[in-house]
Amino acid sequence: MENRQTLYTKHFDRITSAIELGDPDRVPVILAADCFHARQMGVKLADYLEDFEAASRINIAGIAELGEVDGVEYPGPTILALGVATLAKLKLPGRELPADALWQIEEITPMKQEDYDVVIDKGYGVWSQQIFQTELQQSWDDLQKHLAADWPQISANYVNAGIVPVCQAHTATPFDRLSNARGMANLLKDMYRIPDKVEAVINIMTTEMQSLIKKVAAETKPFAYFVGTSRSAPEYMSQKMWERFCLPSIKAVVETVADSGTYALLHWDNNWERALPYLKEFPKGKCILTVDGNTDLFKAKEILGDHMCLMGDVPAAMLTLGTPDEVYKYSCNLVKNIGPKGFILGVGCSVPQNAKVENVKAMIAAATGK
Repeated sequence: MENRQTLYTKHFDRITSAIELGDPDRVPVILAADCFHARQMGVKLADYLEDFEAASRINIAGIAELGEVDGVEYPGPTILALGVATLAKLKLPGRELPADALWQIEEITPMKQEDYDVVIDKGYGVWSQQIFQTELQQSWDDLQKHLAADWPQISANYVNAGIVPVCQAHTATPFDRLSNARGMANLLKDMYRIPDKVEAVINIMTTEMQSLIKKVAAETKPFAYFVGTSRSAPEYMSQKMWERFCLPSIKAVVETVADSGTYALLHWDNNWERALPYLKEFPKGKCILTVDGNTDLFKAKEILGDHMCLMGDVPAAMLTLGTPDEVYKYSCNLVKNIGPKGFILGVGCSVPQNAKVENVKAMIAAATGK
């Protein structure tokens, strides 16, 4: 039996080798799961969200029952930060919802068209802070609880268990944040009616995000920085519009992460196939592109195989509705034909609350052979 430090070093080196396009001894496994572990271990979500350090221990106990996992995408529930991140109201189990109901996001799209001028004049941070104080006080209070958690200890719990806590810092992309503030339908109209103002606001948001990323990276020194996006996917607009309103800010954010001395985990939901050639311009061997099944992972391998590590892509629906044999065969196909070089096995987006434990075990076994 390996001691925990030796196990952690092995997992750390395996993941690092995959990211940097080396030749690891096997394909690493990284899990993105929180509510799944709560249900797996018989804990109500309301209790799970009450103490994040205890939640990390629940996660680790759950992982021990599944097989050899190299890392976790995020070390603890990030849900309490999501209301502020998306300028939305947050409904939580045990508060607005039954004690074991999955959390919900209620968008309020507080940004009006005239607010573009406010952001251009005073900055996005100043404008959004006013919204938190007037319309989203509960979401702001939730964020303070999230920030008050003992995140160094939470990360240490994983390290002591031999598991790499991959993303200890998180950001979205400017277009996603703006679409949360303005509403996707309104923003798409604005891109045609007042494109210069939209572009100016995105540029301001990008600069502010870059400053925050540098600050957080210097203070926390995360293994990787979570860069999440879904509404920036090129399937939602023409290529010309995407090149103007999305690509420059995404690239700037990712380059800032890489320049800060950490990896960028690109957690990108929806269909990104039209964007794949552009990712050749991103820092080589510094990013992990993790997709949710809407992007063809084999196409991504064809285009990015010598440039960027890929991660995925076992469907959440398969983990819930499929059989262990189906999951194992699907996962083995990924390991064999996308790995072993530059590939990490994981679920598409995150493990759903009602996934079958035996299916998650089958996914892990495809990489470990155990």
